[in-house]
Amino acid sequence: MGAIMGVSASVRDHIWAIEESPEWVISLGEMIQDLEGCSTAIAAARARDLYRLGEIGKALENITQGWQVLRSINMDKLSPMQRETIEIVVMNILKQIKRSGTSSSEQKEDRGS
Repeated sequence: MGAIMGVSASVRDHIWAIEESPEWVISLGEMIQDLEGCSTAIAAARARDLYRLGEIGKALENITQGWQVLRSINMDKLSPMQRETIEIVVMNILKQIKRSGTSSSEQKEDRGS
């Protein structure tokens, strides 16, 4: 714990510098770092922030694990319909996330008016 975080500190090092956390939090941080290309410190902070939300953080970890599986397969071996189905599912998840963020902002504005 009291170690100074250097340039080579891992996501695990950053997370455990705050407190010991479940393995899925570290895994989520590593996936965030890999997908976003951000520093290990930022990835650790993002994972810790989501960890505080419990099931939401765990759900995101499941999504990123699914993405890692999809990324590791040869997409050329999928049929056009299979690729399209994956794309439809991912795009609709993104639309739902964006829509729910917009509706909660609109609800706040409505209450403030």
